[in-house]
Amino acid sequence: MTDKNTFPEKADFQDPIKTPGRLRQSMGTAHGTVLLSAERLSFAFTPGTPVLRDVSLHLKGGTSVGLLGANGAGKTTLLGALTGTLRGTTGGSVRLDVGGLPARRAIGFATQAIALYPVLTVEENVGHLARLLLGRGEAKAAIERTLEEFALGPIARTRVHHLSGGQRRLVHLAASFVHAPPIRLLDEPTVALDFEARQLVVRRVRAWREEGAAVLVTAHYPEDIEELSTELVLLRDGKTRDLGALGTVLSSQARTLSLRGARPVSPPADASWELTLATSSLEEVRSKLGEVPSDVHLSELRLSGNRLRDILLRDPSLSAFARESEGP
Repeated sequence: MTDKNTFPEKADFQDPIKTPGRLRQSMGTAHGTVLLSAERLSFAFTPGTPVLRDVSLHLKGGTSVGLLGANGAGKTTLLGALTGTLRGTTGGSVRLDVGGLPARRAIGFATQAIALYPVLTVEENVGHLARLLLGRGEAKAAIERTLEEFALGPIARTRVHHLSGGQRRLVHLAASFVHAPPIRLLDEPTVALDFEARQLVVRRVRAWREEGAAVLVTAHYPEDIEELSTELVLLRDGKTRDLGALGTVLSSQARTLSLRGARPVSPPADASWELTLATSSLEEVRSKLGEVPSDVHLSELRLSGNRLRDILLRDPSLSAFARESEGP
């Protein structure tokens, strides 16, 4: 049995999406419908010093947009400007098309900073938001569904101040979306999560897409954006650029081959070298490095007396693209 003060171990970690009979609430929106649109959005904390200058963004049902940008680019500010939760000067427009739902019901925003009541239990924190946003009539079913979806049942009656950082992050996410809004904004949702909890969040985001929700997510690591997103938007110099589908961006990147070796000189610390090539095949590498007998394995290849020690072929990833596009 799992102790109520600990997070469930892997054997007890149920995937609510794959478990038959789990309660899931449909977003009730058509895939591909623009649920939130921002046009020429600007924002400044101090007049005359804009953080956002010209932001255009369209969130569609059934998609999740990954927001790329260097540290300080204004990603968190953009989420705050979209929800009207920041004090400052705002320009441009933000429009919702969610069947007449008020903004507080239509949008869920999981901020980077965890917002929970430490002396309340997990269930009490989730329940407070459910009753506030849905009313008592709908709250009970929403609480049960949300605790189940985030695998929080074993710690439902544990006070938040007894939880680990990763557990608090999951409770924060659960409370933020207990009202099952059609638009979901997540700012750094994987911070402090272990592998199992991170995979649960990935599965939840994918399930929300299938149900028709529109998701906007930021993450510190491009690998997280790659797992959580179907579309990409770049924020740079206060402006956005729509990069299109994740698959299209990745397919435009070349595979890379890293060759590491050593020169036959001393001291050994000065002998190592590394060469990285953009390549689509090992045959292309052979042509770049010169004529190599077909019966010679690359690990035995010598280049002007330099012996190869390590070979690593990497498939296209978002990491390299993000480094190039975000700039210094």
